Amino acid sequence: MIDIWPRKKKMSSDQEQLKLPWFYQVLHNFYIFLLGLIAAVFYPYISRFYAFSPASLYSSSKIKQSNQRPKIWIHGASAGEIGAALSLCSCLRERYPHSYIVCSAANPDGKRMAQEILAPLVNEFISYPLDLSWVVSRFLDFIQPDIFITMEAELWPNFLFSAKRKGIKCYLVSGRVSQQTFYWTQKIKNYWRNVLLSFDTLFMADQLSYERVLKFGLPEDKVLLLGNIKTDALYERKKKSQPERLAQNLGLAADLPVIVAGSIHKEEEELILEAFDKVRKMVPQVKIIIAPRHLDCCSQLVQLFKEKNFAVTSLSKLPADEEWEVLIIDQMGVLFDFYGLSQVAFVGGSLCKNMRGHNILEPAIWEIPVCYGPYVASFQEVASVLKSKGLSRVVHNSEELAYAWYQGITDTEWRKNAQMEAHHYFAQAGRITEKVVDIITKDWEQSRNA
Repeated sequence: MIDIWPRKKKMSSDQEQLKLPWFYQVLHNFYIFLLGLIAAVFYPYISRFYAFSPASLYSSSKIKQSNQRPKIWIHGASAGEIGAALSLCSCLRERYPHSYIVCSAANPDGKRMAQEILAPLVNEFISYPLDLSWVVSRFLDFIQPDIFITMEAELWPNFLFSAKRKGIKCYLVSGRVSQQTFYWTQKIKNYWRNVLLSFDTLFMADQLSYERVLKFGLPEDKVLLLGNIKTDALYERKKKSQPERLAQNLGLAADLPVIVAGSIHKEEEELILEAFDKVRKMVPQVKIIIAPRHLDCCSQLVQLFKEKNFAVTSLSKLPADEEWEVLIIDQMGVLFDFYGLSQVAFVGGSLCKNMRGHNILEPAIWEIPVCYGPYVASFQEVASVLKSKGLSRVVHNSEELAYAWYQGITDTEWRKNAQMEAHHYFAQAGRITEKVVDIITKDWEQSRNA
């Protein structure tokens, strides 16, 4: 039986007013004008990634017609945030079997990832609207969510202000505030304080982010430090993964040394090649599996290794008759499973100053040694903990990377320690999702009974 819950119409005074001081109203209006100007000038390009009106949703009118409750909208910026939402979607679906769940992403890779791993749990996948007042207002009126959940660091002022005025419950899950973001937002502190006050609760991922948010002057009962929900999502994915079958499909023997380099950016490609060349001279039978961060880099990465006389192929071209030393992953959403094949891994987006690192927890949950570059601002606290436990190492160049890979293959003590420490770390860090959903459930039940 479908539980049809009446929508709460009455708004509190702070929802109705939500006024900013005159200086910040000017600033906010300039923000709106700037976004509008960008949308007008670059419309042909931006329209590939954002929806400017609800028109694109009309083909799926079941969103509007559905009276399933609660209607929940979950948003993630890209593939990483969408992957983190897996355990959240699973728990919400279990808690509210008759709910209608909508999922959005801010770029095509994130939307593809969502469709691949969340399909059984989510009713509809949509593009996130451009953050113009009239656009987000129409989107919200069309979808009519009861609950909006955004992952990690996705803060769009017009969307949040509009959702607040419409009485929608808003939550930030696994919230992160980097040092750079904190520095710039503190210059207009009161403005961003109002943005953050649009959330009913902010569930912060780490101690630093928790402390930074409180410095905006938010009430302490509105900000909770629970940890990173990605640990639960990774458990969910690991349970469903079958690395033994994957190894069989790739023709990999059980004792064959395998390195996985994940989320590699163009600036890191040469370093990866040089490091692997060094390792191959010491361990001739070693193979490497590389996942570029962006799929449009796959063909040039294949060419790069071919020019250096490596036996290279792409995942989409397997099974192939010829032997390979280098396998390029040219498909979305499969990197996590490949980490399960490796003895040691490298996580990209961490070797150049303009980068912030990618999810080092993905290989770590497979209980293997992990290495990464010094630029991991997105996972600073996690990286520090894993390094202190001897689970991971920081590398600065191809020589250090090659040495770390070589040790990961040959040093059984490092691998045993990594296995033990990773098991202990994830056992302590788990079950965050249930705590988050418990609080959201209690909040929602109170609001519908008010």
